[in-house]
Amino acid sequence: MKKILIYFFILLPLLSFAQTIKGSIKDSNGNSIPYANILIKENENTSSIVEFTYARNGKFTINLKKKYQTILVEVTSQEYNNETFIIQKPDVKEIYEIDYVLQKQKVTELKEVVVVSEKKSYTIKEDTLTYNIEKYKDPTDKKVQDVLKRLPGIEVNEKSGEIKYKGKSVETVTLDGDNLFGYNYSLGTKNINIDMLEQVQAIDNYSENPLLKGIEGGEKVSLNLKLKKGKTDYSGNIDFGLGINNDLNLLNNSNANILGISKNYKSFGIISYNNIGVNHSPFDYFSSNKSIEQQKEKDASTHKIIPEVLFNNGIDDDRANINNMFFSNYNNIFKVNNRFSVKTNLYYINDNIKLNQLNTTENKIENQTFITSDDFNTKKKPQFYRGDIELKYNTSKNSLLEYKTKFSYENIKSYSSVTANEINSFKSNLKSESIFFNQKILYTNKLNDSKALQIQVSHAYNNIPQYLQINNKINSFTEEQTSSFKKNFLDAIVILLGNKSKNKYSFSTGATYENTTYNSINNLNPTEIKFNVPNYFKKSIYAFGSTNYNLKNWSIIPSFSLKYLNQEIDENQSLNNKSKSDVLFEPSFSIRYKINNKSFISSKASLTQTPFSEEYIFRNPITTNNRIKITNTPTLEILKAEVYNLNYYNNNMFKQFFISIGISYQKNNGNYFSNFIINENETILNNFYLDEKNDNLNLNLSTEKFISKLSTTFKLTSTVSKSNYKNIVNTSELRNNRSNNISNELTIKTAFNTKINFENQSNYIYSQNNSEKTGTINNMTFTNSLKIKYKHSSSVFSVITGDYYIPNTENSNNDYLFLDFSVIYKPKDKKYEFNIIGKNLLNNSIFSQIQTSDFSKSTLQNNLISRYIFVNFTYNL
Repeated sequence: MKKILIYFFILLPLLSFAQTIKGSIKDSNGNSIPYANILIKENENTSSIVEFTYARNGKFTINLKKKYQTILVEVTSQEYNNETFIIQKPDVKEIYEIDYVLQKQKVTELKEVVVVSEKKSYTIKEDTLTYNIEKYKDPTDKKVQDVLKRLPGIEVNEKSGEIKYKGKSVETVTLDGDNLFGYNYSLGTKNINIDMLEQVQAIDNYSENPLLKGIEGGEKVSLNLKLKKGKTDYSGNIDFGLGINNDLNLLNNSNANILGISKNYKSFGIISYNNIGVNHSPFDYFSSNKSIEQQKEKDASTHKIIPEVLFNNGIDDDRANINNMFFSNYNNIFKVNNRFSVKTNLYYINDNIKLNQLNTTENKIENQTFITSDDFNTKKKPQFYRGDIELKYNTSKNSLLEYKTKFSYENIKSYSSVTANEINSFKSNLKSESIFFNQKILYTNKLNDSKALQIQVSHAYNNIPQYLQINNKINSFTEEQTSSFKKNFLDAIVILLGNKSKNKYSFSTGATYENTTYNSINNLNPTEIKFNVPNYFKKSIYAFGSTNYNLKNWSIIPSFSLKYLNQEIDENQSLNNKSKSDVLFEPSFSIRYKINNKSFISSKASLTQTPFSEEYIFRNPITTNNRIKITNTPTLEILKAEVYNLNYYNNNMFKQFFISIGISYQKNNGNYFSNFIINENETILNNFYLDEKNDNLNLNLSTEKFISKLSTTFKLTSTVSKSNYKNIVNTSELRNNRSNNISNELTIKTAFNTKINFENQSNYIYSQNNSEKTGTINNMTFTNSLKIKYKHSSSVFSVITGDYYIPNTENSNNDYLFLDFSVIYKPKDKKYEFNIIGKNLLNNSIFSQIQTSDFSKSTLQNNLISRYIFVNFTYNL
């Protein structure tokens, strides 16, 4: 209750106003004028508009946000003369009513005049904001994702491909209204040529199912790509690039994509090959970024316990990803008739990644300090096959039957040679597979214009077998570790959706069954083979309810979840077998106030109660590499998390100003904590449950403003996070730790009406870890990227890029400078273009980055792609 009162007093000032003005607008015959503009100015000697609103059907009301000494109220309407009214020294307590009578403009016969008006950069109609791409794109932009990053109010994560609008992740990116890509929409944004695009539409209250439009809760957002007129039948582009690196090795980056569009058919396909670190797919095998789809399917999939060597992103992947990647993909929607459609998606990846990584760690534990190092030389060969099918059949005008299924097979082979502490040598071979099958059937029946019923059944199966072999060259002993997770997931749910007097509701009930088995064997000690064979069951029956009350500008959404949960662990040892049942109640309350069409403020409080992930169900040690072993103390306890957040959003397209501010706080009651046993040769990690609290506070700011007098856009993104957590290190007592992180990024982009323009991005990251036992360990990182863009002529452009990195500002001598260039020849009204690209001209061979924890500071050093020169030819079909 205390937190609700705090939120109320925070919101109260935002709802106050300085003055209320209302009135009527009629013509000389006494008829109401259907539409007029109400403009507020501070005096009659200025053309500057400080506030405005619209009058509809002859009526208007405006609540002014500020106090003014003088208020000039001007009314304008097409075909009528403007009228003004001045209020001198207005009384704040008084509500002013003004009645206007507008006179018709006199009609003067003119000779024929052709007026060519410039197309607006954006338009707003109901729930859709439409961006005119020609007003935002840069001559150097090639793909859709390049221009999306420039659109105000839209945020693009270049690592994962995730797109956000109004601070919310988009559900999908449709192509002329068709959901061709699903959650893997980065396929389209990363690969569709920008020249094919006319508009980008940002859509509120998105619903993929047309039967639910106006019934389903309006919290979803999406983007729609509208193609240029005439881009029908078949179109696409071919990129062919060749170059050489510093060692005179041949480099290649070639791809072709084709887009087919007709009345009943839509398709997009791509085939690509490159060895310069480019990833055209939505899946990342080089670093640890998970795709949007992988994040969405975490409940249906299981875990990989033994990880491959991954690159930690402190620099762009295309500088460090020494790859040899072939990727192909084909997506299509075929509308057999007005009632039946088929969608298929096919994927294939074959890559060969080489990575040299030196990890040097300074450990500070109690009064002891020691250094460990691991020098990895790794070859990683992933293969991935996948096929999706989606069938939609309208069984009647008001009912829809959908069936979705996907099958994927992944095979990754990793070969590593490791030198530990500059003495011990190891050979490591890891083979990982993943077989994933997922299917869902969904039936929707629109009962009437305000109600709909849905029945859904989902099933998923995931099997991840792994085999690790480590050969110690010193004692010639070979350690073998097997690990295999298998998970079966089944869920059935019935959902009732409704809309009553613009208040939307949703009630559902369902049941879930999960069974996860784990098998592992380790032969490190020939006299005592270590194995795990736990069998984990999770069964639940649940009910969910949510109502969205809309009261003028207010939206109030209370919701709840009530669940009966039963968990069992069978370890084939009666002493360790466990069973536990819980009744879990999860309430949530959110409130949103729409300040105007451009801005809102929202707040949410929730309590979630969830069982822990199945990755903790095994007890005996698992070897993950030459140094690390993992054990767990399994539990069936529940993680209780309280989450509170407050957000403000404003996207004023007219003033070219955007700002988003958010604060969130999460407190976990009961969690898995880590017990580390660390020495020079190995690290043993035991995850165990304690009924202790940890919490996390996050603040974020993102703001962007175009200053017309300077012809420059300024964008600031800032994040502050503070965490409190606990652990045990080398038989210590339970340690209280704090982690503080600050990230500030400032981007400045010019739009001068000259041949030269600039784009500069500066990023400062500060991390601090503090433990009551070992003191403080911190690190500061600074990066700066400068682009100089020069327009030689209407068809020739060049870009020079300088990227500067300081991994540790306390040691500024250890810095890195990268220089790149590109020259673009793009003749107007032609289908082709040429690029000449130079990358890493100073030929940096390694890059270092710093990572800190409460007891260590690690320096990770990676090899880089050497200097190369590249020529690329693009032809648009």
